[in-house]
Amino acid sequence: MKRKCAAILLVASMLSIFSSCSGEPPQMPEPSGILQTKKPDKPSISQNYYGCINYDYLVNGQIPYGENSFGTNDEISLELGKDVSKIIESCVKNKNTAGSNEQMVKELCNQYVNTDKREKDGAGLIISAVDMIQKCQNTEEYINAVGKLFQDYNVNTFFSFMVDPDAYDTSVYKLYIGNMNTCGNMKENFTRTDNGYNQLGDLVRDSLVALKAERSDATQRAKKAVKMVGDIMSEAMDSDNINDMSKIYHPYSKKDFAALFSNINTENLFRAFDYDVDEVILYDVGQAEKINEYLTDENLPVLKDYALTCLIFAYSNSMPPSMFKNIPSFADNGQSIEKKAASFINKTLVNEIGYLYGKEICTPAILEKADKMLEDIRESCRRLISDCDRLSDDSKKKFLDKLDKMIFLIGYDDKYVSPFDIKSEDSGGTLLQNVVSLNQTKVQEDKKKLFQKVDRKEWGMPPTMVNAMYNPSLNTVTLPAAMLSPASFDPSQGEYKNLGGLGHVIAHEMNHAFDSNGFHYDENGCYNEKWITEKDTEAYKALMDKAEKYYNDYKILDIYNINGKQTLSENLADLGGVQCILGVTDDREAQKEILEGMAEYCATLAMVEDVVTQIYIDIHSPDEARVNAVVSSMEPFYSVYDIKENEPMYVAPENRIKVW
Repeated sequence: MKRKCAAILLVASMLSIFSSCSGEPPQMPEPSGILQTKKPDKPSISQNYYGCINYDYLVNGQIPYGENSFGTNDEISLELGKDVSKIIESCVKNKNTAGSNEQMVKELCNQYVNTDKREKDGAGLIISAVDMIQKCQNTEEYINAVGKLFQDYNVNTFFSFMVDPDAYDTSVYKLYIGNMNTCGNMKENFTRTDNGYNQLGDLVRDSLVALKAERSDATQRAKKAVKMVGDIMSEAMDSDNINDMSKIYHPYSKKDFAALFSNINTENLFRAFDYDVDEVILYDVGQAEKINEYLTDENLPVLKDYALTCLIFAYSNSMPPSMFKNIPSFADNGQSIEKKAASFINKTLVNEIGYLYGKEICTPAILEKADKMLEDIRESCRRLISDCDRLSDDSKKKFLDKLDKMIFLIGYDDKYVSPFDIKSEDSGGTLLQNVVSLNQTKVQEDKKKLFQKVDRKEWGMPPTMVNAMYNPSLNTVTLPAAMLSPASFDPSQGEYKNLGGLGHVIAHEMNHAFDSNGFHYDENGCYNEKWITEKDTEAYKALMDKAEKYYNDYKILDIYNINGKQTLSENLADLGGVQCILGVTDDREAQKEILEGMAEYCATLAMVEDVVTQIYIDIHSPDEARVNAVVSSMEPFYSVYDIKENEPMYVAPENRIKVW
């Protein structure tokens, strides 16, 4: 069964318009709800580039049942799932070396699919943690309990301790406290939509029901828990501040930390979490202050329910399936046990299965072609920086040095050695015991880094992640093996089409090094707001203001304004990235292939409500804007397609955003 009719409304709107520069502030009118089922006419290049290039896909494509959107990354994920399933099947069928990645996968998979034994083994390890939480009589006991949840189960609650490089001296690690655990919901899910309240509310209720609470009682308790989390998240920073160290880097001595968390014994907190440090870096002070307000004996019942939910959310897939029978948040999705096992293994032994996957995908030929593309893009970026008229010679030199020192982690870590041990069923091992043990090891491995030298080549993403990442504190780009799969990278379709696809991804991440947050980080990843000259900084801020207004004025579906401030860093990475891939060649036909490849890579089928929600909460612009708003600022676009003034895709030269 497919869902299509509601997508046609979105497609029709996307195919009919480009944008209007109204100068109005971003606004969010409600969608009309009127479905249009007639296929729209195909727009011309000059009317709507994204809609023209992707016309057949947008009109005839179908969103799989149960999904609200579908695009290139979803296609990659589908192929990834098939490949991972084959790897797991091979591991299970074959005789493997003891302690090898293959044998670990085999043991854990067999334990997962043996649901009868999972039922027999029970959930004692989790129930003991549940009992520990429920028996807390005061906040001091509660802090001890959530500390044990972290150490023994790797479950974060209010305090998400992590070890990362010091933003101002990336040669050393520091202890950070990140955002509280909201079971997958961003701040914007609570403050700009009802999604956070609805999703978390259902999860709290259903977690309590799984723990034998009456549904009516669980519902009332869930309302209180969600109100608490919503109150805290209302004081949290917006997600677009994630790499702005001027807003998220707050060093606290033990004395200052105790003053901030005045309602608890912070010495007890650090003992409970087993950290002995003189200083901790806090991400979000506003969120922490609100958390402190709730850490009182009076709020103990709701604090317990929140911790119980975090625990069940983390371990529901490892527990006896009968515990969650007919409970909506944990409902069986109808997949076969083998498919569910593959998904479970890919999440639990993520680096082990990733290593096996990377070995298959990352052939020498593929890696050679990816490296060649990467160096072509880096050389293009060098030329653009050297010729950039808003940068002084001193800043150009610093930017070029940063680009040259940028480390690219492509494919997978071929030297990876698993720190885990899986206890077999024959040795008395159970699925739940093994997963708990794995999580304990993850906590200890992270703690060890406090006393080690920073490794700039540490992989920040597993090989099976369908994404890519720039890490400003390490000045590294990670491109996982999944992004080199045939669904994403197909050398047979030609160099320039691939430049528009995977090349666009690489160039986008590369340009995050110089976006509205990245340009404050030096070549070693150290945050320094005075790294480049004040004059150059002011010139870049003027460009940022111009880009923000440009996207504020851009409309999706002819009525929804993009939030230019919220999406600024991603928009700049898009604009700079496309400049880089177009700069690889000055041949018009080749540039045409690049632009078409980029537009096709971004093609996405989506439900109207999903696009509207994305505009509310996402730091990325919708895919149509990631094509049309970008190409309309690219000089080659006008020469390649002979775009004329007064045509919808035309933007006056003085209004185009030129990052370089």
